[in-house]
Amino acid sequence: MKLTIIPVDGSVGENGVFYNNLDLSSCGIPADVHALQWQDTAGWIEYKSALVQNQDITELPAWANACMAKWTEANTPVPPQPPTAEQNKTTAVDKLQATDWTTIPDVGDSTKSNPYLSNVQDFVTYRNAVRQYAINPIAGNINWPTLPQEVWTTV
Repeated sequence: MKLTIIPVDGSVGENGVFYNNLDLSSCGIPADVHALQWQDTAGWIEYKSALVQNQDITELPAWANACMAKWTEANTPVPPQPPTAEQNKTTAVDKLQATDWTTIPDVGDSTKSNPYLSNVQDFVTYRNAVRQYAINPIAGNINWPTLPQEVWTTV
């Protein structure tokens, strides 16, 4: 594992993945530390003062482990929140608008259109199911009905 910690930037990088502006104030980093560099089994601590030499280390100090915990926290994806009722209503309206064209009478009439949409009833069923969420929106994940494939028939 490669680890870099730069407290002044709130920066922690593990194996090339960096997070900056982390709140490292609770990690117990000594005030005179400029950076920590670590590669697999050894590393060094760099100090702010040019008068203090780097300190070679073969064990990570407790504060470095605390910084790694902050990195892990930042690297853990936040699960998405389920949609609100208003968001689901918007989705339903968008789905209805995308299929509004199927409600034009000529589209499914073989005497007026060639080709014509021969599965208009599939779209009616789909739109009725989606419309329920536009009229009475609910919060949470919805198992939306599947949009029918268009079937065009030539006379």
